[in-house]
Formats: sequence, C-alpha cells, structure tokens
Amino acid sequence: MAEPSGSGNLSVLSKVDKLRELIGSTVGSKISLPQLVVVGDQSSGKSSVLENLTGFAFPRAAELCTRYATQITCRREPEESITISIIPNADASPTDQARLRGFRRVCDNLSADTLAELFRDANETMGIGSGANTTTSDGSPLPAFSEHILKIEKTGPKEEHFTVIDVPGIFRQETEGLTTESDIELVMNMVKNYMKEERTIVLAIMPCNVDPATQEILKLAKKADPSMTRTMAVLTKPDLAIESAMQQIAIDHVLGKRGELTLGYYIVKNRGPGHSDKTLEEGQIMERSFFNQTPWSSLSLTGRAGIDCLKIRVRELLVDLIKTEFPKLKRDVAQELLSLRSQRTKMGPSRSNDQAQRAYLSRASEAFQSLVRDALSANYSSNNILSSRHDLRLITRVVEENELYANEMMENGHMWPFVESENDDGGTENRYRPRPVRIKSDIVTASMFAEIQDVLYDNELAIPQLDEDGDIMSYIEDVYKSSRGQELGTFGAALLGTMFKEQSQKWESITLRHIGQIIYHVHLFISEALKDACPEPKVREELWNTYLLDELQKSYRQAMSHAKFLLQVERDGPPITMNHYFNDNLQKVQARRLGEAMENLGIKCAHEESPEQGFFLRSSQVRNLAVDKANSTQAREYMHDVLSSYYKVSLKRFIDVVCQQTVNYYLLSGEKSPLNKFNTDMVLGLNDDQLDMIAGEDAPVRRRREKLDREIESLEKALKVLKGSH
Repeated sequence: MAEPSGSGNLSVLSKVDKLRELIGSTVGSKISLPQLVVVGDQSSGKSSVLENLTGFAFPRAAELCTRYATQITCRREPEESITISIIPNADASPTDQARLRGFRRVCDNLSADTLAELFRDANETMGIGSGANTTTSDGSPLPAFSEHILKIEKTGPKEEHFTVIDVPGIFRQETEGLTTESDIELVMNMVKNYMKEERTIVLAIMPCNVDPATQEILKLAKKADPSMTRTMAVLTKPDLAIESAMQQIAIDHVLGKRGELTLGYYIVKNRGPGHSDKTLEEGQIMERSFFNQTPWSSLSLTGRAGIDCLKIRVRELLVDLIKTEFPKLKRDVAQELLSLRSQRTKMGPSRSNDQAQRAYLSRASEAFQSLVRDALSANYSSNNILSSRHDLRLITRVVEENELYANEMMENGHMWPFVESENDDGGTENRYRPRPVRIKSDIVTASMFAEIQDVLYDNELAIPQLDEDGDIMSYIEDVYKSSRGQELGTFGAALLGTMFKEQSQKWESITLRHIGQIIYHVHLFISEALKDACPEPKVREELWNTYLLDELQKSYRQAMSHAKFLLQVERDGPPITMNHYFNDNLQKVQARRLGEAMENLGIKCAHEESPEQGFFLRSSQVRNLAVDKANSTQAREYMHDVLSSYYKVSLKRFIDVVCQQTVNYYLLSGEKSPLNKFNTDMVLGLNDDQLDMIAGEDAPVRRRREKLDREIESLEKALKVLKGSH
C-alpha cells in the first residue's frame, strides 16, 4: 500500500505519536490529539479489523480480550520488532506512573503463546485480573478493566506508518467471576470519552447480519458527533448476512443510499473462526474472492469494499485531520502551558522549611499591603481586583459612609427640633426637620460576615423615638420647673448637661451603626484582598483562622470601644467648649430675639428715598426697651438658646472626632488598624510551629505541585515538537 503523500506525512504522523507519548499521561484529558479510534460491541469483528489494518494479531483467549485502550503504532524501520509498553493514566500517582513506565517488552518475533504471556504481564502490571490471577494477596477482587493505555509499536521494512487506538468492546451482560455491572459502566464511559473528542475520527465496527440503523454504537456516535462528520462505519461479517434483504441493506449503506454518515460506510470480510490457520495475506485473497461474488460484486467499483480500500481511506483521513489540526493544536498547547505556569507561579516555590514558609508569607503580606495602600489612596487602576470590584474601593466607600453619617446626625441626631424664630402669629419654625432614619438591617444584615456578627450586634441599640405631642420648649419648661433653684434670671450649670444628654440620645445608636458599616467594608476588603494576595486556599484558611480573625475582631472591638468612649466624653461630661462659634451662635440668637421685640414696639414706615419697609422707634422707647415676660419664660428661652448654640458646636466636633479617630485611626490607618494586622512584622514574629501550621505544605499541595511540574515539562517538550512541524 502506497503512502498517501510522501515522507512529509510520515513526519507529521510521527510527531503526533510523540505528542501522545509526551502528554497522554499528564494533560491528555485537557488537550485532544488527532487520532483514529476503533469502537464497537464485543464480537463485532473489531479485533479482526484491527489485525488487518495493523498486521498485529491480538490474543484470542477470552480473559485477554481488550481490557484497556490499546494504541497500536506501525512504523517503517529496517529491522522487525514489536515493543509493548504502558502509558499511565494522568490521574495515577507518581509512584504508579514510574512503575507503569518501567514496563517495557521488546521482541523480534512473537508466537501466540509468547504474546499471550506478554499481555498477562501487562495486565498484572496494571493490576488487572486475568486467568487464574483474579484476586489480590488479601483476597480482594482485582479489577477487570483499566484506564491506562497499552502501547504496541510494530516496526519493519514493510510497515506503513499508521496509528490507531482500540478501546474495549461494549458489553451488556456480566460474566460471573470476571466482569461486573460497574465494569459495564466503566467501559461504556471509556468509549464515550474517546468518541466525544472533536479531533477523533470514530471507526464504528458493526456486523452485517444486523441492520446498522438499530446499532447502539451509531446512536452513541450521534450523541458524540451530532453532525456525523467524523464518524465512519465499517460493516463486518458479510458472510453471515444470509438473507437477501440483509445483504441489500448492507449494500445500500455502502453505496450511500442509506445512513447519514459524511464519511460513509465501508465493508470488509475478516478471517472467520474456521480460517484461523490462514495468514493475513491468504485471508485478504479470500476476501477479494468473496467480494467478486454476487451480490457483493456490485460494490467492486465503489472503492469501499475490502481491507485494502479501508486502509488507504483511514490513513488519508488521519493525515488530513492531523494537518488541519496542527496549527490549532499548537495554540491549545501554548495556552494550556501558559495556564499551568500561571497556576504554578501562584503556588510559589516549595515550602518545605521555615525559611521558605516565612518568605512565602512575607511576599503575600507585601502584596496585601500594596492592595491596602492602593485602596486607601484611591489608586484603583493599578490593580485588577480594585478596578473591577467597586465594592472593594475602600476609601471611596468610607467617604460615602462618613457623608451619610454626618447628614444623618445633622438631620436626625436631636431628640426635639430646636425653635428657630417666632412669627407674628406666635408659631414656630423648625431649624431641623427629621427625616426617616436608616435602619441597620436594611444595610448590612443580609450580607454580613458571620464571624463579626457579635461585634456588630452587641452594639446595636434601638433608636429613641420622639413623643409626637412633645416639643423642645415644653421639655425645657418641665426640666426647669423640676430642677430650678433660687437663681434669679439664670439656671444652674448642671441643667445644661442634663438637657444636652437628653437631646443627644440618638447619637449612640447612629454612631455605633456607622462604625458597624465601616467595619463591614473593611472586613469585606480584607477577606477579598487576602484571596488575591494569598491564592493558596490552605495557607489562607490557616492564616485566617489561627491568627488574623482573632486580631481583626480585637481591632473591631477596640474601634467600637473608642466610639463609646467618645460618646461618653461628649455626652456625660460637663458641657465645655473653647470654640468662639458657641458665643457667635448665642449672640445671634439673642440678637434675633431683641430684634423681634423691637419690631413689636416699632411703627412700620417707608423711607422717602427707598421702597424698603422699616420701623420707627423713639429714643425713649429704646432707652426703656423691655419685654414683659415672666421669669420662667425668660429662663426657658435663654436655656433653649444656650442649648441650641452648644449643641451645634458639640455636634460638629463629635462628627469630626468620630471620623478622624474611630474611623480613620482605629479602622484605617492607625498602627493597630485591622488593615495593618497582616504585614511583614507579623510574619517575622511567627515561631517555627506557627509557620509550619500556616504555610507548611500538606501532602495534597505537594502532589499538586509535582503534578503541575510534570505537566509543564511535558507541554514544554510537546511545544518543541509542534514548533518543529514546519
């Protein structure tokens, strides 16, 4: 049989065989290679087709029928030889992979008995039961099938370069002492997995004495290859199609009158059980003679009858597929290599000792602190996580919360609205108009972290509510009457402190809720930034659970405690201020009251040269200006004005110190801020036991690192093979 297209095809076929050897046992499941896979039921004639395609005769013993995928490679070499080896499954342990790779048998010529013995050795190496060897030393049954690959290389001066993969035949009945229900499922899944690969040509083998339309193997092919563009059917055992109807069905399929396969149907006649003494060459002569007889002679000009036609076509298909897929294959290998290297880089170097463990945590802490600096300086574009996650733009979220807090304190912090001025009708106009207070459960409860719930809810207070019938002047009058002494025209200093504490009752609940909001944003940022800076889950969880979480909770509690301290200082102590703004406010209020009294005594008039209205007072009225008010009324108004003036000064001062000290120092930038807990000083302070607990590699991590190293090495070699393809 001639080469489809010269030595270039030999080169490309050899490269794919090399790739299969390099990546089959490492990342074979991630990268699909161009291949030809033979599938079919047991007793469908599959082994005979393979024997005719490759010249390799499989053992006929029942216990040695295909128990694993078998890769058969024929290659032209000066000397004849057969080499049998094992390609380990990618999921096998490094120890098993090394043991399986150590299996290698080379023979110049194989008798049937020698070949059977080699297969038994391969089965034993793979841990498969065969013959009398069906149990382990402790009596446990050995599996009947394996997901490792048996590789058979057949070389000689007359060989054509060709590679085909045979998978175990589908079966539906258990064999007592040999196969089980789970074996049926394992084989079915193995067949499906090979068929689904987009770079696989499926050679579906089925006998002629059954209508192909009813064959399960074609239904499986349809699921794996919906367009049916990479499935070819091979009809076998035409001599068993005795009825003319069955013969015509087979002929119609080969002629393309039936079926939906783009690659069509081929038909071959293998040596039957009664011709096992015949050589392959003698069997092919008998096949040609068979297809010269009626009704099969109608297929003589189709190029689809006989093993010679099938050989030529499948080799052409394989070469064409490989040439088409080579550029895509190179891209896939390069992308997978890039992905694996990235995973390996994130894992960092091996952490088998305390120096490596400390270095790993130091790098992670530096990456974390870099994120903190960017988040606090609003430098969001320099990091992917900050540019893509708006909820992690920490300083922006804090500024928003501070503004909300300040507005809420201004609008809702007081218990009673202050009286701004009296109009002509004796009514009042409120300086502060209360707006609905934001409730904590509407903000953070739904998404709050469980580990800080106690910090927040231990400090959750109900917001005091104002009696709808009450007003501040009535409240002041009640306080004055119940607490006044013998002062003439004044009131005791203690009364101002009492009234201020009552008027600022809402400060505590609003302030502690605000600090809870900031804690939530800080905690969210820390947990997400830690994932980015320390991608190893085991290390991150140990770091979080054994050290960071306790320290963070301490920091949050300190912030809450300081907020309570500021509340105590501002509300419980005697009213004190050196701010001239207090006197300014008081003087303005008193001047406003004086102006109102003057307006009431004056006579409205208009200036001759101005359209504006004014008031006329005689000099005697100004000298004797007095307002007829009771002592209690005078004291009540004065108490209101002093309280109002001091409240404004205290409110602004308190908002500033809460934002500056509790938020900025205790939660953001202070030495003991939660954002500073994970830093190089913390790492340097860990002892050897703590280091090993947090950053030491456990067995799964070591295995993953070793697996990545093997996969990277295999793909690097594979990429070199692919780059040499032009």
